[in-house]
Amino acid sequence: MYKRIAACGAGTEYLAVTPEGDLYPCHQFVGKHEFMIGNLDTGIKNNVLRERFRKINILTKEECRGCWAKLYCSGGCHANSYYAYGDIIKPEEMFCAMQKKRLECAIMIETDKILYA
Repeated sequence: MYKRIAACGAGTEYLAVTPEGDLYPCHQFVGKHEFMIGNLDTGIKNNVLRERFRKINILTKEECRGCWAKLYCSGGCHANSYYAYGDIIKPEEMFCAMQKKRLECAIMIETDKILYA
């Protein structure tokens, strides 16, 4: 169930490592100095950022809390949110719309199978 609440593993389940040994929460943040959390030689230095990523989930994202599809998309990708809005917490609207439409279509297909089998 945890994975449905906090799908994006950036900074919590995985890290990106550059050839120089720099550590980032995700490969999509590599090169963005404000997202560097440490280095292989010196260890994790930015625990504040790691904690920020750890706390992001569908219960802490205001837009997700009341969404009927939140357990399907799990709040989306933090990097996509950052590149769309400059904010890792705000869900990317196009992603949300696409996920809801995908789920609606899946429900319609399954309903059709039951009704017309």
